[in-house]
Amino acid sequence: MAITYMQRRRSGIYEFRRMLPRSLAGKPVPAYAREALAELTNLKTGRFKRELTVSLQTTDLREGKKRDLREGVRVAELFALAERLIAHGPQATGGLDLEDLQASVMAELLAADEEAREEGDDRRRLQTAEERSQWPDLIGVSGPQAKGMEEDHFGAYGEALEELEADYRKAQARRDPKIVDPELRTYLKKHGIPVDPSASWYRDAGLAVLQAHVKAYGLMRERQGGDEVPTPKLASDKGPKLSEAYEAWKAGSPARGSKKPGANTVREADHAVRRFKEMHGDMRLAAITRERAREFRDALARVPTRLPAKLKALPIREVLKTPSVAKLPPPHSGTINKSLSLLSAIVSNAEREGHLDAAPGFVNPFGKGLKLAVDDRDADTREPFTVADLKAIFSTPVYSAGQRPEGGGGEAAYWLPLIALLTGARQGELAQLRIGDLKPDPESGIWHFDIGTEGGRSIKTASSRRKVPVHPELERLGLLRYRQALLDRGAGLQDSLWPDIKSDSQGRRAGPWSKWFNRYLRDKAGVDDAGKVFHSFRHTFKRMARDAGLSEEMHDALTGHTGGGVGRSYGGGFGLRAMAESLERLEVPEVVQNLSM
Repeated sequence: MAITYMQRRRSGIYEFRRMLPRSLAGKPVPAYAREALAELTNLKTGRFKRELTVSLQTTDLREGKKRDLREGVRVAELFALAERLIAHGPQATGGLDLEDLQASVMAELLAADEEAREEGDDRRRLQTAEERSQWPDLIGVSGPQAKGMEEDHFGAYGEALEELEADYRKAQARRDPKIVDPELRTYLKKHGIPVDPSASWYRDAGLAVLQAHVKAYGLMRERQGGDEVPTPKLASDKGPKLSEAYEAWKAGSPARGSKKPGANTVREADHAVRRFKEMHGDMRLAAITRERAREFRDALARVPTRLPAKLKALPIREVLKTPSVAKLPPPHSGTINKSLSLLSAIVSNAEREGHLDAAPGFVNPFGKGLKLAVDDRDADTREPFTVADLKAIFSTPVYSAGQRPEGGGGEAAYWLPLIALLTGARQGELAQLRIGDLKPDPESGIWHFDIGTEGGRSIKTASSRRKVPVHPELERLGLLRYRQALLDRGAGLQDSLWPDIKSDSQGRRAGPWSKWFNRYLRDKAGVDDAGKVFHSFRHTFKRMARDAGLSEEMHDALTGHTGGGVGRSYGGGFGLRAMAESLERLEVPEVVQNLSM
């Protein structure tokens, strides 16, 4: 007797209830499996449910038992699928490009047909007279080097083609892929994909193989009529998979002096690659059409930049199905274009290395013309702080009452805004500073910030590497005394200048601090303009530099901006003494002059 999982609700309606296996219950559901296993997934936690409950939608006991048995079979198969997906990884979801599958099968069939026409009847390779005598009807044998089809073989081959094509066409007309199931199973096993007839993609894969046979036999018939039909390239000629191209781009060239992507760039590229794979699979580069690239671009445009925690791990298609997403602010077009640019760079690198030479006429699908048009008026909405803004910021409790919020990283809450205002440095550059990066110049004795990549730091561009003198106002307020106090407490030169700044889950020090500052700016300083953020200090510094009469070349050197051509880099730019003298010309806001340490 079959096990029953039926029970009756208070309403009188029967329901099916079954505990999930211990191998699944309460455990995290991998992102790649969530779409296939949505019924078993707790969407709030991203973990497997501990119990599955399904209404049988009947109050009749006899009908309920029938439905319970059917549900028991279905759920058992669902549990088995879940365990296969967990055991075999992402490929078990199909990880299968149907266009790639169809093209591969077609190419293999036409290649075999081409070989048959070239080599003719296999029996001609019988070498001895005794062996040949076994086939008295074999005509026209002219030795082992003979090529092409004999007349009788050609006729028999054509008749077989007509019969096979008719069978496959009939199956396609009936949308019944059972005729190609052996070929599909062989293909899946060859590519390490578990054979799972219960999977949602399995029938689609069978139909793709069936369509490949119909197309291939149609082309074979054209060859039989004397037409020259070339054999298409195999899928392997479509270049590397996106994941393979990404790893090669990320590794860069081993040559000395060659450029490799920075940590932040790799992080952003990883996000773009992951999202594309979630949407279209790990496709070979030459199989990525412009249409697929546009579809991906348009999907990105609907995914908010800041997703709630419960949605962050979901695949992009699931995110877009969530009703609440439509209510969140959409991403900026510049953010989407950056993802497209990174994908374009990955593909271009593979093309440059010759991995797409076998794909004639290849055009980078993420290249020119795909990006979204950006309104120049919205290119950079960040604005400099006004005198009133600065007065509000530097009158908050951090400066007026000595408060050192935990979220602000202790002393970093005090110093980072001041340093940014008086150097124009980026927040990410300042958050990464080590004690040894604030040091005196051995020749001039000028104290300066050494902004670079040593010690695992990252910079935005090559021009961001620079030395910036410490403004006299920072010395007056005690920045050098603060540095010495860290050393006196036992810190080393390689330790952080801001030991109390917290890093995020990926080790980034700027992210959490930035969130704290923006909240502090709105809540404590009362600066509500959305265009004013920490980066506004950089804009304010540029304005102060222009007001002080500093040349564009000088304030570009101080802030690490590019511009002016190759000649600017000759001689190593400005010396520290000239830069320090220029900084002293800045008119320091009165509210800062009134601060005391």
